[in-house]
Amino acid sequence: MLSRFLLISLAAACLTGCALGSKVDYSQIYPQVGAKPAKLIEVAVVDERAYVLNGSKTANYVGLIRGSYYIPYDVKTRSGESLAQDLQQSIIGGIKQAGGMAEPAASPSAQASSTGRQLLTVRIKEWKSEVFMGTVLTYVLAADVYDEAGQRLASSPVSGSEGVGDYTMTGKSILTRLLAAESVVSALSGSVAAVDVPAAELPAAQRATLPLFAPRGVGDGVF
Repeated sequence: MLSRFLLISLAAACLTGCALGSKVDYSQIYPQVGAKPAKLIEVAVVDERAYVLNGSKTANYVGLIRGSYYIPYDVKTRSGESLAQDLQQSIIGGIKQAGGMAEPAASPSAQASSTGRQLLTVRIKEWKSEVFMGTVLTYVLAADVYDEAGQRLASSPVSGSEGVGDYTMTGKSILTRLLAAESVVSALSGSVAAVDVPAAELPAAQRATLPLFAPRGVGDGVF
């Protein structure tokens, strides 16, 4: 009995120690792009997470890790920049690796700045990891492609909640699936007519219960 108590205490202390100062690097998770973009892509990432918009969390908040007594500690980006900026940098890197041209959008407008360019806007409704005897990452995103006239050429969502073994690989997989949607690939490759499509509706975030262990009835004020 004493040995079991000591083991549990040691695990709790370890979690608390690991929780302090935890950071994740999402700035170099370059996703694979389905096809080389036909035009220069201006990339904008907009953080629409409710708890960031209302000021409950900072823009560089990416999740939490629980220490002893299930106390949550914030996890933030390693760069110190906002999650939106980290993902923007990664998407630009992924497009360049595919042989395309990309740069940060000058403003979050709903159209490309000029002819010969397209605007790729990624909306973040949820992106949050949680660690306690397991790790899950819950995400809800949408990718919208606009031309210089402000017509939305494509709009595609991706969402889920899954176990995490490696933040870099999981983040890369999520962005790759987002950009690999058929409508997005067609729009970026220039093989779609200029037809204004409606914005994709984003579902509510739903955190997976497994493989994360969470005591019944305990929350963090976000989910």
